[in-house]
Amino acid sequence: MAKGKKHDEVNENVKDLEETEETMAESKEDSQRSDKTSETKEEKVEEKPADETENNELKKKNEEIEALNNKLLRLQADYLNYKDRVEKEKLTIYGDAVSAVICDLLPVIDNLERAISADVPDNFKEGVVMVYNQLMGILNKKGLKEIEALHKPFDHNLHYGVAYEESEEFDDGIVIDVLQKGYTVNDKLIRPSMVRICKKS
Repeated sequence: MAKGKKHDEVNENVKDLEETEETMAESKEDSQRSDKTSETKEEKVEEKPADETENNELKKKNEEIEALNNKLLRLQADYLNYKDRVEKEKLTIYGDAVSAVICDLLPVIDNLERAISADVPDNFKEGVVMVYNQLMGILNKKGLKEIEALHKPFDHNLHYGVAYEESEEFDDGIVIDVLQKGYTVNDKLIRPSMVRICKKS
């Protein structure tokens, strides 16, 4: 009987030990879970500032890229404007140079025309006409154009009136005689026509 009682006590002690071991194992697992949860929370807390820093840097870089793009667009626009301005100035300078040279040649043209209209031998006149035609052909290619004035209404933008003359043949204000031809170069006046104008009494 005493042996049976001892046997029961031993069994109870073993049972208590097993329960104690199970409780300790469960406590250990709970502790590990708690540690993992706290580690995860810490990682999240650590990750959050890193994400914010990364987003701020990305935003800053995007702003820098946008500023550089805007600067590039302004530089391109300035360059195109500069290029157009230079082209216009180049054409203006070229046109002014051509006009100046032709203007200096106008007295030569006047003298050739006087030589052609003068009473000179035909062989001499033919040579002058050839030179005159060749010169006028070159100047016409450069934009020289004679102003039509004879029997046209007087235009103060193109004609320079030097005298009035009464005439029944023409209306008042009509050019009846051209004393000196006028010319334009590429539609730009370089010398007005010197004319006489009809005036009714």
